[in-house]
Formats: sequence, C-alpha cells, structure tokens
Amino acid sequence: MKKICLLSLFISLSLIVNAQMTTPTFTKRLNVAVFVYPGVGLGDLQGPVDIFTKANGITKGQYHVYTVALKAGVVTTQGGTLKFTPDYTATDMPKPDILVIPGGTVGLADSMRHDQQVIGFIQQYRDKVDVLMSICTAAYFVGQTGAFDGHKVTTHFFQADDLQLQFPKSTVIRDVRFVDEGKLVTASGVTSGIDASLHLVARFSGERVEKMVEGAIQYTMHEQDKWPEALGGMKFDRARREKMGLLRPVNN
Repeated sequence: MKKICLLSLFISLSLIVNAQMTTPTFTKRLNVAVFVYPGVGLGDLQGPVDIFTKANGITKGQYHVYTVALKAGVVTTQGGTLKFTPDYTATDMPKPDILVIPGGTVGLADSMRHDQQVIGFIQQYRDKVDVLMSICTAAYFVGQTGAFDGHKVTTHFFQADDLQLQFPKSTVIRDVRFVDEGKLVTASGVTSGIDASLHLVARFSGERVEKMVEGAIQYTMHEQDKWPEALGGMKFDRARREKMGLLRPVNN
C-alpha cells in the first residue's frame, strides 16, 4: 500500500512538472504593434506577425499582436498581393511594448522619410516602447526619426552602403540577420524579420519558447549571415535613381 501511495505521489509530481514545462509562464503581457501602410512588404509583415502569434499560443497569452495604420481603411500590400483592414489606427491602438516597422520597396521606404505623419508616429513611441524594430528598407524612415544616431544598425544588403551615407551618425553592420542594440533592433532583408522576432521571443519568453517556435515553423534562427553579392556587381546608385524620378532628392 505504501509503495502504491509513493508511486501515485511520484506520478502526480511528474504531471505537475510536465505541465509547468509545457506551459511557460510570463509576468507581463506584451503588446506587439505592427505598423502597416499602403505598399508594405508582405514578407516583412508576415514574418514577425506569425512568430509573435505562435509565441502567444505557446505561452498562452504573453503576446497581443495587432496591426496599426495611420488611418482607418483597407491596406494593400506591395504588388496588390493582399488586402486587409488593420486592427487599429494610430489614435486608438493599445500602447505598444514592441513596435515593429516593416519595409517595402526602397522607393516607397525612402519617400516615407518625408512623410511627417509617419515620422511623427514613430517618434511618438520611439522612446516609450521596450523595443523599436525596423525590418529591411524601413531603416530609411525609422532612421529619419533620429533613432539610429549613435547605434549599430543594419538593413537590406543592397542598400547598406547608401544607408550609411544617409545616416552617418550610425554604424551599419554587414553580414548579419539582425542587430540588437537593446531598445533598438534592426533586421536586414525581408526574411531577417523572422530571425529578429525569434530573438525577441528568446529575450522576453526564454530560449525554450523560442526553440518551440522554431520547431513550429521548421526554421533555425541565425544572427550572423554572409550577405550575397548583387548580380553582375550591380551597386545601389542613388543619384541615378533620383534622376530617373525613382527616388526623391533627400534635401527636398
């Protein structure tokens, strides 16, 4: 009888430990706001949304993931691939803890440097959030807010040299998927937003949860990554693009 009782106790304790291991706990629910706008890159957008949504499921509610636009209405992603209505506008969204800024085409992202509503929105939360994350070409208009000054940052490999010229107070890091500067996290090209988001899941939920998300999407996070070479040795030529009307001169 005594052995049966001890066995029952052992099984009960095992079940409790197993439940604790399979249900990660958290002390703070995090609002993850993903900024969207007409022409936003689908890959830049989808990656972080999926990562934080899966992390929310695993942690049973640690992450509240939502999209936010400057104003109400349908948003169409780059190339017209997807149309959707954002969850909130800039005036009614919950206060974000993590603010994710996806990129789009370089022409669009560069032009948004001149959009005072966009710049004002990012500046409003830049110093209030736990993390401000830019993905790919979003570095152009996130950098315009002054967030990059004195920081190491990264962006899509093709625009890296130009980004350094545009924001000389920052240091552009190459051959990486993302750069973590504490409150500022920058991801390089498109899918690098997945790596940066997984990195943040590890920071806020622990490595075990991050590995569970990796398993769910059959992906392995990398921080270091040898960047590709542009086809034919092509370089990003800002002056030429400005002459063609593809980019707006920075001093205008």
